[in-house]
Amino acid sequence: MIANSLHLLKQLFLNMKHVWIISCLLFVCSCNTVREDFVVNEDYEKLFPSKEIEKPENKRGELLVQLCDPDQALENYKYPGTETPNGADQYKITLMCSFQEKRWDGNLTKDVSAQYKVKYINEKKELVTISCGKRNIGNAGEDADGLRPNVMFNGEKLEISFNVHSGFPLYLSVSGEGPRSSNIRASITAVSTDGLIEIPSLQTEQYQNEEGINPLRYPYCEYLILP
Repeated sequence: MIANSLHLLKQLFLNMKHVWIISCLLFVCSCNTVREDFVVNEDYEKLFPSKEIEKPENKRGELLVQLCDPDQALENYKYPGTETPNGADQYKITLMCSFQEKRWDGNLTKDVSAQYKVKYINEKKELVTISCGKRNIGNAGEDADGLRPNVMFNGEKLEISFNVHSGFPLYLSVSGEGPRSSNIRASITAVSTDGLIEIPSLQTEQYQNEEGINPLRYPYCEYLILP
């Protein structure tokens, strides 16, 4: 009786083992089978659209604009490094300046008394001073001055451009005096030829609103060294 019971238990155990093995095989097969109705054709162009190459950020970081004294010796603002650094970046410098002096009726005067001065450093690292002037008209009504360098005329914009490289001192100074209701504006900009370096512009606009001829209340002077 006991022997028969043991034999039945043994047979039951073997049958359960076979069932467990078959179940595992069926499970594995079902995991490796992908139903056709679950297959999704993804449009990767829409999901991951191609982007344009982004322009590199300013490769030299932010530049520090330095305040200076327009009456101080220029040597304090000269670049202390080499004259032509290896692998130097190239820049186009543009200086623009103009002044206005008006009569009591609001029109520009021909009899200029303003003595404003704009100073900058040219491509030879020479300090250049631009002053106010008035045109001399000849008998034939033609401009007898011709092209006078470093002179700005009343109500006319003067623009000067030149090329420099890394290490150049970008310098702008505005000072002088003028009558009431006169003004002076000036700016100097540097643009790198590769377009990868952002350089802050140096610029100012000054007004003289006191009675009589008086100096500018806040003379301007700033500079930076081009990277």
